Amino acid sequence: MSIASTPVAAEGSHVGKLPIKLKLGWATGAFGVAMLMNGISTFILFYAVSVLGISPWLAGLVILLSKLFDVITDPIVGRWSDSIESPKGRRRPFLVWGAIISAISMAMVFTTPVFANEWLTATYLFFALCVYAAGFTIFNIPYLAMPAEMTDDYHERSSIHGYRIVFVASGAFLAAAILPGTILEAFGREEWIAYVYYALGCSGLIFITMMIAYFSTAKARFTKRPSIMTNLTQEFDAVWGNRHFLRLIGVKFAQLLGVQLTGGAFLFFLVQTLELTFYTLIVYATALTIATIVAAPVLVRISRKFGKREAYCVAAVCYIVGVLSWLLAGPGEPNWSIVARGIVIGTAATGNVVLAMSMLTDIIEWDSRRTGVRREGAYTALYSFVEKLTGALGPFIVGIALSIGGFDNSLPPDVSQGENVHTALYMTVAVLPAICGAIGLWLLLGYRLTEKELKGAPVASEPSPAT
Repeated sequence: MSIASTPVAAEGSHVGKLPIKLKLGWATGAFGVAMLMNGISTFILFYAVSVLGISPWLAGLVILLSKLFDVITDPIVGRWSDSIESPKGRRRPFLVWGAIISAISMAMVFTTPVFANEWLTATYLFFALCVYAAGFTIFNIPYLAMPAEMTDDYHERSSIHGYRIVFVASGAFLAAAILPGTILEAFGREEWIAYVYYALGCSGLIFITMMIAYFSTAKARFTKRPSIMTNLTQEFDAVWGNRHFLRLIGVKFAQLLGVQLTGGAFLFFLVQTLELTFYTLIVYATALTIATIVAAPVLVRISRKFGKREAYCVAAVCYIVGVLSWLLAGPGEPNWSIVARGIVIGTAATGNVVLAMSMLTDIIEWDSRRTGVRREGAYTALYSFVEKLTGALGPFIVGIALSIGGFDNSLPPDVSQGENVHTALYMTVAVLPAICGAIGLWLLLGYRLTEKELKGAPVASEPSPAT
């Protein structure tokens, strides 16, 4: 195994504990990723329907179709980052271009011009969302593949993602609560210019934090051994043949679909059903963010003592309880209940990020030991694609539900539109996400890759593309 010219450890040595400075620097990139992803996923359906005037079903369709672009880009970037040869590492060069395109795309999405014909507006939005998808892919897939190369320690992988969750929570808090709760309410949550100011502020922070991750990982260990496969289909067939990966990706798909359903409907639910303003986002997100940061070390300790699967199950149960509790919410919901839900759902989000990513890194290591092939990019590409696929399906389902419920986007979004719309919102905020969460928990109970099995995996003497 070849090591970077200025590595954390000497060439060929085992790397366990990583310097805190390195973990913090790498994790800073997650702040920009979280701002980009949460800023767009939280507001895109509300923005498209209530600001741009696109019909709910068409807005959902545009979001869905833009994600199909990732069918092409995700495997290409994943395979490319596995194969590239660079003195700066296989992954780091992608971070620069990803940072640039991601920052530009945020501004493009929220400066979509409003044409007289909604189909023209929808077409521009589709193009802007494709740029967003490309920037996110170019940065995030190589970025998430890096920890598998940076350390060999089973529990250190949980630790590094524990640092990451702090920046994920902070970036999401700023993009989905603080900035919209101030800028959008100050300038008008239905005013086009308010979203321009919001996007420009987000774009600058996205670029800065992503570039910090690039510069901070200059001395991190990276492998130079590329996958021996030249056939893209063969490469991903090998990944899909990994039973541990299939189990984990099923868990993630179910859980994230629930998260995206709630996310797509939440702003409508907030102003329509609960009759509250965007300022409530600050209350909710503050509780969620604090809970996420506090829960990270707690769940890591539970995983060390009882196992990663067991700790993840605790978080999965919290998620089901949290989303079901929205069925009890009504007009003028008090802040204390909003805070309580933020605490429970924030704990769930921690498991969804920290433990799932730690398990993914274990799976990559297990595959490498068995086959002698490094496929970090391929695994991360498929994992990331599932994240983005659910991010498309969630708003699409919400858009269809609102259209069936008779939602009229010509009216202000806070004007009550009847029981059918309220029913659609309760279904997409609480009922369907809880069902998704229960399916995810059921799949998670069958996950079997433990520390003992990982350490006991035989090391392949020669790379084998057929394994």
